[in-house]
Amino acid sequence: MPADSSRSNSFDPIVLNQLACPACLGALRQDADRLICTECARTYPIVDGIPVLIAERAETKDSSN
Repeated sequence: MPADSSRSNSFDPIVLNQLACPACLGALRQDADRLICTECARTYPIVDGIPVLIAERAETKDSSN
């Protein structure tokens, strides 16, 4: 089944409200193709519509990636 590119990086807001930052348990908000923690400002990518919530792979303000 072909992927629907219009939905590839978004998901239901109800689901988003049930997710938390794995590093600090802060609330997450969506910004384009990533989720941003409102507490610690880590950013998590959304890949093929699935948030990659791995604290070790998150980008921070101090990241040089």
